Amino acid sequence: MTRRTTRVPTPARLPLALLTVSSLLLAGCSGGASASGADAAAPTDGVLRLGVLNDIGQPPDPDVYYSGNGLAITTNAYEGLVRYEAGNHDEATIVPSLAESWEVSDDFTQYTFVLRQGVTFHDGTAFDASAVEASFDRRLAVDAGPAYMVQGVADVEELDDHTVRVVLSEPNSAFLDYLASPYGPRMISPAALTEHAGDDVAQTYLSTTSAGTGPYVLSKAVVGEGYELTYFEDHWGDLDPQFTKVELPVYTEISAMQLELERGDLHALLSAVPTASRQKYLDSQDLEAHALPSFQVGVLYMNPNRPLLADATARRTLFEGIDWKSLVEQVTSVGAVPAEGYYPKGALPADVDQRELVHDPDALESWVSGLPAGSAIQLGHSAGSSDAEQMANIIAAQLQALGMQATVTSHQASEVFGDFPSNPQDAPDVLVSPGTWPDSNNAYMHGHVFWDPDGGLNHLQCSDETTTGLLREALVTGSDATYLAAGEAAYASGCAPTFAWSTDFIVAQNWLGGVEESHSIAAPATLDFATLRVDEAATTD
Repeated sequence: MTRRTTRVPTPARLPLALLTVSSLLLAGCSGGASASGADAAAPTDGVLRLGVLNDIGQPPDPDVYYSGNGLAITTNAYEGLVRYEAGNHDEATIVPSLAESWEVSDDFTQYTFVLRQGVTFHDGTAFDASAVEASFDRRLAVDAGPAYMVQGVADVEELDDHTVRVVLSEPNSAFLDYLASPYGPRMISPAALTEHAGDDVAQTYLSTTSAGTGPYVLSKAVVGEGYELTYFEDHWGDLDPQFTKVELPVYTEISAMQLELERGDLHALLSAVPTASRQKYLDSQDLEAHALPSFQVGVLYMNPNRPLLADATARRTLFEGIDWKSLVEQVTSVGAVPAEGYYPKGALPADVDQRELVHDPDALESWVSGLPAGSAIQLGHSAGSSDAEQMANIIAAQLQALGMQATVTSHQASEVFGDFPSNPQDAPDVLVSPGTWPDSNNAYMHGHVFWDPDGGLNHLQCSDETTTGLLREALVTGSDATYLAAGEAAYASGCAPTFAWSTDFIVAQNWLGGVEESHSIAAPATLDFATLRVDEAATTD
């Protein structure tokens, strides 16, 4: 894990990472539609009608896809060896999926899995031990963003047809979380990979169909138009779902999706619900709003590659000079709360990762008074993120009142994910990001992507050797105390401190049951469609 694993520099990753909390607020603030839904009857044809905002940005191939609003496709069509337990709102608990049980060596270098029998891939191939190595190898060959999760695999030993031992090249206490991550390695039919390999390791084939073991088959994929999932009758879970087809048409404006939801044409919004509309949905009698636990966080990135914030003390002083509790309440109160730890909620036990947000305006005023008169500071935010823009403007106004020349700038995803890491000296002094997330609810996977020099979300290239060393030590040992020390060191460096814990906000017709039980704390913008149901009580009220 020495090479950089940069997130895809397109709007694909960003719409959920930065837009989940506030996306396209201007479109959502039109206010023309009410949260009525009074005429929205439950479907009798087994079709669940959802939607996708601005397409999914990448093919729905689990070894390529590294965004947010397409997880509804990849997590329902593909399965890994393990997963995070759906419906668990207290912590990210790893439970069986295609592996019935597992054993981990004391040194975290060997992971042995007993595989589930009677599982069939979408192409009819039987799942067995050979699929594990083939799927790992294929992810390495594709070499897209999620490839780092299997780069440490030295060998996959097939002990028998349904038992495998994965041997790592170095200890990794987070490996099970790699496998459970919504972006983790998924099992793909070896027969399909061979038959449809082409010259791109079957990427063309898997851009329009699926070859997983999940409860749904990808039955339609037309970029810019829409996607469709159809229940896989031979799924090993024998789920007998009420929804045998899921339609995911593409929309270009969240306001259009809201309008169709409110008149009953869409059955739920899984993401991008504008902050300004959330209270309306919470108060609605005909729509059910769910603010569900997630490991999304608000982060303030600070740039050490520009003179103003080159010093760690200056970065901490700026962060602590902002009243984050009031700011979160003012801007994102419906969808977020002030962070109470260094990591996402649940990444470490609550009694381990505890931190009060410090507010010290006097220190900030003293720091500013020591700068040359009229010193400039640039606060950036992602284009389209109204929450981020509003926060940046409020912070800028505070700094202007102290005598600084504070400007607020908007930046496209290609800048944030591409230009900033490559040329951080030309990036803003500060980047306000009220809703983003690591690949998994594991302390290492948060620390690595945000704090390590090669982290995929270290946009402004701020890191320090102490934090990196402690993260590596914690990865080897799995020690909560060492992870806490890494969090404390990262905060001391003032690079990317966390200021908010955000929820996964979903709005559905009030007859749609099982939403909370079908939601995973680790997978934003998706549900387990096969466990959703029509709530008969709601339809007769």
